[in-house]
Amino acid sequence: MAGQQTGGVPPGSPDRGASRPDPAAILAPAPRTGPIAVPGRGPVPVTLLTGFLGAGKTTLLNRILSGDHGLRVGVLVNDFGAINIDAALVDSVEENTISLTNGCVCCEIRDDLVLSMEDLLTRADAVDYVLVEASGVSDPAGIVMTFLDKRYEKLLRLDSVTCLVDAEAVFAHGDDVELNTLKMRQIAFADMVVLNKVDLVGPDHIAVIHEWIGAYLQRIRIVEACHGDVPLEILLAVGRFDPVSVVSQLPSDAPTNDHAHHHHADGGRMFETWSYESERPFSLAALEEAVRSQLPAAVYRCKGIIHVADAPDRRYALQAVGRRTEITDIGPRSEDVPASRIVAIGSDIDPDALTRLFESCLSAPA
Repeated sequence: MAGQQTGGVPPGSPDRGASRPDPAAILAPAPRTGPIAVPGRGPVPVTLLTGFLGAGKTTLLNRILSGDHGLRVGVLVNDFGAINIDAALVDSVEENTISLTNGCVCCEIRDDLVLSMEDLLTRADAVDYVLVEASGVSDPAGIVMTFLDKRYEKLLRLDSVTCLVDAEAVFAHGDDVELNTLKMRQIAFADMVVLNKVDLVGPDHIAVIHEWIGAYLQRIRIVEACHGDVPLEILLAVGRFDPVSVVSQLPSDAPTNDHAHHHHADGGRMFETWSYESERPFSLAALEEAVRSQLPAAVYRCKGIIHVADAPDRRYALQAVGRRTEITDIGPRSEDVPASRIVAIGSDIDPDALTRLFESCLSAPA
């Protein structure tokens, strides 16, 4: 029949009559759709660092990379050259990676964030934690959604999103609706805000910033800082903020009625640590509700090992970073005497109110 195609190359094709193409060229690798994992290790926690241009993200990253925190931290940055590391701390330099003597590494984000992340996480010198610095003019929505993709749930775990805000320049663009909307979206996706450079403005200006954020967002924790100098325990959720070790290192004059409260200075700011210990089990439902909706905004970070009446033979981990909270089963209980240990760090903490909040979640005596 005229016009009927009986096979081969369609009529009129420029390749008609040419040799058949190499099958290997046709069978190019398709985009991966299955989960990505590193054999022998679970997902690595990731903190996403956002904030408009000039907010102080690089200063904060330098603090972390040069800090004595005992963690092998990996940092992915957009502008590798902006990181100014003391030469005495540099262990080796590769094409797009600086390895530091304290075990940290700093890598440049190349063409693809996920590929850069995978390269970092599959290195022989594996890291414990990853910080990703977003571009100062980027909307964090895309990065957050990428990290929440099911394909990467075995490779990484989005632990927290921290946004830096320049207290002096936050209103510098006046009535530019587009830029102000971007700044607010960066804040909105964050679990916690570091209001940086507060030493350059007065208290009235700081109050206006709090009011501006509060008009759009509720229950967001705002940490005021100078030069990005905040406790690393707030930023690194797997840092040395171990409730067992903190309770064991309480000062000798600390109260003995299951809780203690003390202060420590960090970069001129006064931060406070509250500790709690009890052998009475918690009600899991009551504790989840209290941490989710009643934990004061003055608490920036809370972590604990929990004994619950609902599952007396299991141990639970309490995590609260900014607005992100979770209580997870971490395995069988190993202690002869079950006990809960909780630590919180913040500013202007009311220790009695915090104690009452957690004691209200204890299960009724049998």
